[in-house]
Amino acid sequence: MMANKSGIFLINKPQNITSNDLIQKIKKKLGIDKIGHAGTLDPLATGLMVILVNQATKISNYLLSSDKSYVVTMKLFVQTDSQDITGNIVEEETYKKISKSLVKEIIKKYNGYIYDQYPPVYSAVKVDGKKLYEYARKNQEVVIKPRKVTIKECELIEFNQKLGTIKLKVRSSKGTYIRSLVSDIAKDLETIATVSQLERVSSGGFLLENAKTIEEIEFSDLINMYDSLMINEHPIVEYHRVRDIKQGKTITLTGINYPIVFIIDDQKTVIAIYKHIAHDLYKCQRGLWDEIPLEQLTEAERNGYYD
Repeated sequence: MMANKSGIFLINKPQNITSNDLIQKIKKKLGIDKIGHAGTLDPLATGLMVILVNQATKISNYLLSSDKSYVVTMKLFVQTDSQDITGNIVEEETYKKISKSLVKEIIKKYNGYIYDQYPPVYSAVKVDGKKLYEYARKNQEVVIKPRKVTIKECELIEFNQKLGTIKLKVRSSKGTYIRSLVSDIAKDLETIATVSQLERVSSGGFLLENAKTIEEIEFSDLINMYDSLMINEHPIVEYHRVRDIKQGKTITLTGINYPIVFIIDDQKTVIAIYKHIAHDLYKCQRGLWDEIPLEQLTEAERNGYYD
C-alpha cells in the first residue's frame, strides 16, 4: 500500500493555517498512518515545510538541525506582543527617516553573526515544562533565557523608506527565531519593528521551488529516505549483513569518521541509524528496519540465519 511507504513530502504552506492543521490535512488526504515535520511555521508564515511520513519520522532530529532560509519583511515603527502583525500592538512610534546607508550597515553586521538571542514570548520554547506562549496567554511572569544562534547570511533585498519596510533574505542555524531577529535589527536601528511577511525558502538541501501545495500533493511526490539524506549530505554507509543490523548488533566500520551514520542495504533502503562509540565500532541508535520489504531479504535472512 502506498500509505505504508516512508519518505518526505515538500509542502508549500499557505498563510493563516497552523503547521499542525497542514499536517492533519495531508494525513487525511493521503490516508497516512504516521506523520511529522522537520520544523514548524507560524500561521502568518508561508513556504517550505518538510513533512515526514512513517519511518521518516524517526530521522526528524537530523533534518531539524539543518540551516533554514527565509525571506522576511519587517515593518518599522510598530511593535506587537507576538512580534508579528497578527498580534496586538503594544507600541508605536511616529515615522522618522532612516538612511539606507545605516540600514545596510546594520544588515552587514548580522551577516555571519553569532549571538545570544532571546526567543519570543509567544513561542513553543519550554520553561519548567510549560511553553512560553502558555505563560504569555495567562499573563504570567517567566524568565526567558537566551540561546546562541548563528545568522549565516543576512542580505538586504529592499528598503522602502516611504512605507517603512525592510525586506531581507536570511539563512540561519537551528533554533533561530526570525521574529526575534527582526526586533534585534530594529533595536540596532534605534526603533521598533514587527514581522509583516515571512516565507521559508529552504530547509537544508530542500528548496521551496520543489514543493507542492496541499491540493497538489500526491504519493508520487514522496522523496524516499535515501534520497532525502543524500540531498542533505548526511553520511550513508552500505552494509551487507542485514540480519546484524536488524538484531541491533554493534558493527565495525573501518575508515569511517562520523559521529552518526545512516546504514543502507544494497537496495539503498535506509535500515538504521548508528552512533560511533570507539575506534571503528558503531552502536545501533535507532532501527528503521520496518522499512525493509520482505522480498529484499534472502531466504537465509528471512529464516533468521546466514554466514
